[in-house]
Amino acid sequence: MQKIDKSRILSNDYKKWLDSFGDEHPKYNSSSNKYYNDIKMSLLNCQNGLCAYTEELLCEDKFITDTNWDDDKYIRELTKTETNEIQGDLEHFDESLKTNQGWLWDNFFVVNTYVNCRIKLSKSIRGIMKPDLDEYDPNKYLSFNYDTGMFSPNIDLEKTEQEDVEYMIGILGLNCIHIKRKKQLKDWLDRYELGLPVDDFQFVTAWNMTVKNLSSSK
Repeated sequence: MQKIDKSRILSNDYKKWLDSFGDEHPKYNSSSNKYYNDIKMSLLNCQNGLCAYTEELLCEDKFITDTNWDDDKYIRELTKTETNEIQGDLEHFDESLKTNQGWLWDNFFVVNTYVNCRIKLSKSIRGIMKPDLDEYDPNKYLSFNYDTGMFSPNIDLEKTEQEDVEYMIGILGLNCIHIKRKKQLKDWLDRYELGLPVDDFQFVTAWNMTVKNLSSSK
């Protein structure tokens, strides 16, 4: 799970709307809200088109380049076909904030629909694994096993931290696509070992850790 920089909101319309609230937001009404697409596409820009948790590719770069925004909002007119090419849902990291602060930028990520609707749901979280925190570092908290395609807690962590990370790996669904991830990494590793270039367009953390482990074992 990569570190995400959410310091820039590309939709000023949404930002002005958000800044107009006090402690209580209008009821969260998902994709029926006029700012939904602005928020989702701005987040996908921050996330490089990847699911914030699994790092699976959710959309191509052409949909999230800066040219798709004017000063206020997302202006690209998406065809029905293009809309279907953009995957993922807006997800509230801390579901307890959804009732009264349902439009809070700091609490949003775009994630794989399966993770959002089948795994994480409204389960409670432990903040140690929030990917936009200044102190979050995947290399500090996670280890990756190429043979299984699975993430696990870094064994250098204190026991309580390992337990928190283990819990969040499950809650965020980091290993729910391990078979797909393992197949992709195998294809890349075959190229890497032949000295061919690798375009790591998804599963970036897993790939970087795989290359690092290979280098350290030589």
